Amino acid sequence: MNIEPIRPMFKLEMLSPKQLAEIKAATLHILEQVGVKFPSEDALRVFAEHGANVDLDRQIVRMPTGLVIETMGYAPRTYVLSGRAEGTDLVLDGTASYFSTDGCGTLTVDFETGERRASRKDDVAKMALVSDYLASIAFYWPMVSAQDYGVLAPLHELDASFNNTVKHVQTETVMGKNPAGYAVRMAEVIAGDSHRMRTRPPLSAMVCTIAPLAQDKEGIEGAMVFAEAGIPVGFMSMPNMGSTAPAAVSGALAVASVEVISAMVLMQLVAPGAPTFYSIVASVMDPRSANYINAIAEKYLCHVAGVQIAHDWGVPILGGAFGVHEDRPASWQHGRDSVYNALMVPLSGAEIVVGMGLLRASTLLVPEQIIFDDEIYHTNRILAEGIDTGPEGMALDVIAEVGPQGHFLSAKHTRQHIREIWIPALSHPRQMLDGSSLPGIRQQARAELHRILASHEPEPLEEAAQVEVKSILDTAAQEIGNLSPRPL
Repeated sequence: MNIEPIRPMFKLEMLSPKQLAEIKAATLHILEQVGVKFPSEDALRVFAEHGANVDLDRQIVRMPTGLVIETMGYAPRTYVLSGRAEGTDLVLDGTASYFSTDGCGTLTVDFETGERRASRKDDVAKMALVSDYLASIAFYWPMVSAQDYGVLAPLHELDASFNNTVKHVQTETVMGKNPAGYAVRMAEVIAGDSHRMRTRPPLSAMVCTIAPLAQDKEGIEGAMVFAEAGIPVGFMSMPNMGSTAPAAVSGALAVASVEVISAMVLMQLVAPGAPTFYSIVASVMDPRSANYINAIAEKYLCHVAGVQIAHDWGVPILGGAFGVHEDRPASWQHGRDSVYNALMVPLSGAEIVVGMGLLRASTLLVPEQIIFDDEIYHTNRILAEGIDTGPEGMALDVIAEVGPQGHFLSAKHTRQHIREIWIPALSHPRQMLDGSSLPGIRQQARAELHRILASHEPEPLEEAAQVEVKSILDTAAQEIGNLSPRPL
């Protein structure tokens, strides 16, 4: 499997040790004195059983500092996300950043007609196939919603994903006890059995918190099911500075950390040692219009600082990148705003990073956008790898052999290493041999996307597994309701 993660040779840090300690102290203070709302009887019962201060009427949980510190000590710093084929293991130990697609959008620019429409399961499948091909993508987030399957959409998104990529799949839409239980059963089928699913999980889950200082009932109860089953589960806070978070970066970081850490504490109380991860994706409220501003410097500061905060707690992090406001590929705004996070977050040491392929603040799938993001990714990968000053990189013997006013073209070293230099195809396309004009850059990206869709064939899911997954979906449809596909 061709997966090329970013392995930085140098590290970016945004917070000093003093600032890191101050944010952690603020987090513990808020957890103990202010609390977090958990609108779940199951969650409230677990907290009460372990000595937290639980206000059942208001559904507010206040956590003693000692409980938080002790419980977070159970969370593993390192674990593996796997796929269903050799070469898909992603070791989350801070030495590499593994990127993924963005999700979960609701609109798609149709692959053939170019018209905007509601997204469908087939869109999830097609982008899973493209993601299976691209070396920049190490795991797959279902990029858009399978809206043609109603409330059963999250499970059908998993079905489309598992059938079209051998890479690890992470869901951001499966919530609630019953849907999470069905997702666990699907993961067991993909892995082979429950033991192998725990040791090499082909599925993980990401759950959003509710800013400020609250959890989602379905999200947190589904997360408890995942944790008990051994499915890695993470929590993403999305503070909006000025509305759902203080209008200052450090305050936003404190509020976000409280939301995430409170959920992670619950997971460790439910299943000590459960693999979890931290995540923050920030934004700012425009004070003139109250609009949501996604591409802004404060966001980038939060994302880099979040990596340090997560690692200080001893857990991996899912970082955010790309996903800008612009809704057109190949725009100046997209080129400017995509690069910051896409380079800064892996340089800071984030283990997993999402965001490739969607536009309009992660709501719109323009299929060829993923080709643009792939080129940005590989440029950043080379930048992060730094400079080789070893014998092959310095090439002193070659320099001596060529000498003054010589030429390196004929040197064996050149023939070997010139092929290793990655040349971005969109910005540096091969010239047409007949001298004709090249198509525009967006047309080139679209042509590459269609080439991948037409030629790439992911390793198919075994027929027996396909049958089992279909049976799980049928059972889920019968339990949850009459959820047969409906036309959009």
